[in-house]
Amino acid sequence: MKIKLLTGSLTVAIAIAGPALAEERTLRAGIFVPPQTTYGEPFQMFVDRLNEIGEGVLQARIVGGPEAVPATELANAVTTGVLDMAALPPSYYKGQMVEADAQSLTQLSVPEQRASGAYAALNEIAQEKMNATYITTYGDGVPFHIFLTKDIESLEDLDGMRLRGQTTYNLIFDELGIISTPIPAPEIFTALERKTVDGYGWALWGIGDMGWMDMTTVRVDPGFYNVIINVLMNQETYASLTDEQRTVVDETSAWFETMMVDWGLKRTEGELAAQEAGGVRSYDAGPELRETATSLYWQDLMRLSPKIESLRPLLAPED
Repeated sequence: MKIKLLTGSLTVAIAIAGPALAEERTLRAGIFVPPQTTYGEPFQMFVDRLNEIGEGVLQARIVGGPEAVPATELANAVTTGVLDMAALPPSYYKGQMVEADAQSLTQLSVPEQRASGAYAALNEIAQEKMNATYITTYGDGVPFHIFLTKDIESLEDLDGMRLRGQTTYNLIFDELGIISTPIPAPEIFTALERKTVDGYGWALWGIGDMGWMDMTTVRVDPGFYNVIINVLMNQETYASLTDEQRTVVDETSAWFETMMVDWGLKRTEGELAAQEAGGVRSYDAGPELRETATSLYWQDLMRLSPKIESLRPLLAPED
């Protein structure tokens, strides 16, 4: 009788103590830029929010920027589980998932991409090709631009200019006759200072981060494409989360995507004001620039992957 009573009491004690003994889990996260910079700050906010609502259940720790894991290695680190999660643009994993670049061509917000089915389609491809899950995205609504150190009177003036570029710009640079020079971002300042380039390709946000604005005269408008920074999680990591932990991730993503709408608009207003105050004037090339850049990119992606044909209507329903 005593043995039965003891056993029953122990069972009750374990049942009561079980939830209290559940261990808080910490995810290892990486990012393609230092967390304190323009494109690192939103991910830091995402992590801070996750840690706030996930206290005692789920936490994330940014192990560092590219000094910890080089940007070009981040996708592989997530695929293999070296990192549980990372924030990086599709251009850094185009070799593994070329379809990811199509997201750069959409004018849909992230909530609209979820509603259209585009996000689910991209996530399915990522699971198949990268062993990764799409968690959230930021940067949408921030276009890429051509920035110059000298004035121009027409787009024809760009023919023969040498500009800092990267893969995102290759097609439109070729179309405009621009000589692309693939200079790493930390070396752009020196290249501008020494006049080895006449400008650079970069997104609207962040040209003041490393002192480039002081040597920039013209921003070619309108911008084209779309900044996309995806937060990817290793598929095994995601699958192993408890329901409670997954709820923390989902609630953080929902908060983040709503918050980023107003935050992004204010950031864009601030960037435009700072550039104007810094002496950067706008050259309006007309809507043809964006249309040409977008058309060239879609054509290239459709050549590279048959999946683009079904993905395009979800990302560009207006086409």
